[in-house]
Amino acid sequence: MKANLHWIQALRGLAALLVLFFHMSPHWDLVPMLASLTSPMKWWFSGVDIFFALSGFVVYRSARNTVSATGLWPFVKRRLQRIYFGYWPILLLIALTTIFVYGSDLPSLKKMVFSTLLLYPNIWDNWLPPAWSLTMEIYFYLWIALIALLPQRHQIKAIVCAMLLLIAWGVGCLVVDPAGVFNGQQPLRYLLTGLGLEFLAGALVAHAHTSGSRIFKTPILTVPICIVLMAAGVSLGMTSPYFDRIEILRAASFGVMGAAALVLALTLEQTPLTPPAWLVKVGDASYSLYLLHTFLLDASGRARVQLQIDSPTVLLFFMLALPVTIVLISMVWYRRVERPIMEASFRGGSLALPRKIQA
Repeated sequence: MKANLHWIQALRGLAALLVLFFHMSPHWDLVPMLASLTSPMKWWFSGVDIFFALSGFVVYRSARNTVSATGLWPFVKRRLQRIYFGYWPILLLIALTTIFVYGSDLPSLKKMVFSTLLLYPNIWDNWLPPAWSLTMEIYFYLWIALIALLPQRHQIKAIVCAMLLLIAWGVGCLVVDPAGVFNGQQPLRYLLTGLGLEFLAGALVAHAHTSGSRIFKTPILTVPICIVLMAAGVSLGMTSPYFDRIEILRAASFGVMGAAALVLALTLEQTPLTPPAWLVKVGDASYSLYLLHTFLLDASGRARVQLQIDSPTVLLFFMLALPVTIVLISMVWYRRVERPIMEASFRGGSLALPRKIQA
């Protein structure tokens, strides 16, 4: 097995870029030449589904290696450090910018506290909109922590049982009360979220990979199967906006795409092929990019208005340069802020820090 999973890093970078361009579409719609490209971008929120599958893979593999050897707390501490110590500096940046640059009021105290502690699973409640997925990830970490306490011979059974429960609940609610589900009123929507299927699917892939499954060693068969599954998942999800709003449908479409992309990346690790170096670097900075991009997009909109950038030619170049600029800023933030903080926090906790910090 390769020491550094470069294809996994590249997949993480691709997922972050998908989410970036998903939120870029309203900005590019302002330029007629670019507006024609934004139609498919409305489905690129599916980068989050890739992230959930990736997190399930990374976190379950970490839990298997950590919990049995050192106990539950070091695993939980490490995962919380990874989430919060990367998130809080960006939230502080947003607060300082809001006060001293924009001269605007801060949100209500409740929203600031709940956002700081990542207690909002709904995107519309969060001060930093992408943070909703971090709330879900912390919840999923709890699942893995409980599963990791079981003897290893029972862990996969527990994961499969949890997945069957989520499928039964999601499908059952959809059959019994489709109108309520479509309106976002599904009982226990967050407690038994269908998005957990994507995370648990990543955990199953981690088990198969750790066990040396042959599926990762036969690229001539696995690669085309994964590509077909990815295409099928995306094609199904694009048939209706409900595949975005209804978690069980999202897991059955874009979630399948995310899990297949994960298997594809792990299979490519076994080949002489290497991903583009720039995409691996974006993957290294993907956490910073994911959290910073909506803030930077908002800042770019304010700057565009203030600078009165409305000439068609200038606006075109401004919009073309925008995603590149956001990626570069995120990479600098990763190197100068995120990574040093992570290194200091893990060193202080006497936990070994890998060469590449995994999300």
